[in-house]
Amino acid sequence: MKPIGTLPIALRLVGILALAAPTGGLCSTAKAAEQATPSADTADARREQIMKDIVSRPFKNNTTMLGTVPFALSAYWLNERLPEADAAVIRAASPELPGVGSDKDEQGKDHYHRECLLLQRVYFLFNSRSEYFPGRMSKAAQDALAASMWKWASTACTKEMTRPESMWWSGGSENIIARCMVSFWGASQMLASHPDYRDRKYADGTPVQAMARAFNDYYKHFLRERASKGAMMEVASGYDEWTLGAWYNIADFSLDPLTRQRMRMFLDLFWGDYAIEQIDGVRGGSRHRCYPGTSSTVGGGGGAETAWILFGVGKPVNTMNAENIGAMTTLYRPSPVVEALLRAGAARGTYEYVSRRLGKGATAEQVGKPKEPVQDSNKSEDAKSLSGYAECTDPNGGNLLRYTFCTPDFVMGTSMVPALPLSQWTAISSQNRWEGVIFAGHATARIFPQTEGYHALNASWSVQSKGVMIAQRLKTSKGANGQRVWFDASLKREARNGWVFAEAPHAYAVVRVVDGGSRWESDEVKKGKPGMGMWLRCENEFSPLIIDVARKSDYPDFAVFQKAILANTLTWKDNRLDYRSDLYKTQLTLFADYSKPPEVNGVPINYSPAKCYDSPFIQGDWGSGVVTLRYGKDEQILNFNQ
Repeated sequence: MKPIGTLPIALRLVGILALAAPTGGLCSTAKAAEQATPSADTADARREQIMKDIVSRPFKNNTTMLGTVPFALSAYWLNERLPEADAAVIRAASPELPGVGSDKDEQGKDHYHRECLLLQRVYFLFNSRSEYFPGRMSKAAQDALAASMWKWASTACTKEMTRPESMWWSGGSENIIARCMVSFWGASQMLASHPDYRDRKYADGTPVQAMARAFNDYYKHFLRERASKGAMMEVASGYDEWTLGAWYNIADFSLDPLTRQRMRMFLDLFWGDYAIEQIDGVRGGSRHRCYPGTSSTVGGGGGAETAWILFGVGKPVNTMNAENIGAMTTLYRPSPVVEALLRAGAARGTYEYVSRRLGKGATAEQVGKPKEPVQDSNKSEDAKSLSGYAECTDPNGGNLLRYTFCTPDFVMGTSMVPALPLSQWTAISSQNRWEGVIFAGHATARIFPQTEGYHALNASWSVQSKGVMIAQRLKTSKGANGQRVWFDASLKREARNGWVFAEAPHAYAVVRVVDGGSRWESDEVKKGKPGMGMWLRCENEFSPLIIDVARKSDYPDFAVFQKAILANTLTWKDNRLDYRSDLYKTQLTLFADYSKPPEVNGVPINYSPAKCYDSPFIQGDWGSGVVTLRYGKDEQILNFNQ
């Protein structure tokens, strides 16, 4: 098969140009989707089932976007109850309501700036000039949406926001800033194609058409930079659903064909990254902003809900929540290479995946402080945090090396970082970093260390090689309390000579609290509920922890595995821990006083290698703008420089 990325650019743009065609009817993709009868196991079928359930229920009088959009979108899509859908949209978008749409949560906070992209998706799909399903939305509903977007964006948005440097200002949350910026982008696309607004000017003097071009240019640069520098900072977080939901809007609706193409390539990169670390839809490897509780104990990791929608893997999604509205209705589909990587399962074999990620902090002077920060015209609490630009990210990266060891029977991973002060990290990178192992054969089978702090920043550092990891609490953390290790209830446990052994369906594992004792604590989850397990609490919260995992095929039985572990060399002296795994023929060294970086076989960790992505399936040099996805003889070259 000819590599996808080597096709002539004109030929590769055909599909994108078809989607970007002006008004006049459904594109071929949308026509096929509308006319075909979905098979039982497709993204279309999963979406249709959920939409039919939504439309079959009475619609409550709800003026918020979170309550309105699922019904309106489903009704328009199925071409049913259209007058009710129109009325719902008009109520949610009415400029006469407080806060330009009044999308408030239970605390009364205004979230319009990060949720109006949901209404934008409704508009793009169903307005009278739509390239997808034109004319299903009434003129009154269209006018209400357009007026709402103009009233908000014309004063809250400035061209200054589209400066390339602004991408390095995180605003304290990657998913919120993504939704806010995509909402501004979406408003510019709507207004630029609307006859009543396309010749107007924003309050800063920028013509509507120029603002739309500026936002598309911004995202072309954004996607090139992020794709070649580790993609996301909230890596594998539960917030990824929200971020993806925003990006699907660009992949489907950008007026600029190159911006669409790059976003679709970027999404292929995200799903390739996801595919090679997951087992049955549960993502392994480290996660950032993974909170204590069910997110850690039973959650599938960033992108899990969308993975079920697109691929049918993992835990089923039974309703159209706000965060998966984009995934439910996007026309984007992963490339054949990405699909093959995800479907391959055990055929991918055993491999290491090493990647560099963004997360190191920077000063405002280093990245150029914007004159006009992103803010919401309603001056809500969330908008004020965005306008303050609480932190910014070093575009050169460094100091965060994500390491994942993948096998058909378990996936183990961590974000290896030096023992730096908290001030040197962006909060979205250092908050609630999850590290540990997930096991095949059971959806919640996992082992991981975790502090008790709900918002733990810079909580630990670690070193890993293959199936062996050493982790330790950092004294420079904030919001972290104690140290403990989670064992899922599905795991059989045995304790011997200070080691706690565990048996999973297809793997063995062991945990050792190196310095001080430990005790068991029951999980607070009620009996019979998901997430049950036990915590192994460390008496010394700063004791190093050893986690060693092996496939069952590596040993005749559990007893032989235990005997092999007890024969491994462990030396703990003068704040130096050396542990050698004979199975993996590797020795890990951790300096518990932070005096030196950890070592693998005597070599200090290099936190900033030349490659941004390094695995048998994903390859790319840091900052190059080119990433290659590969499976078997097929490859996809994602060239963000074209």
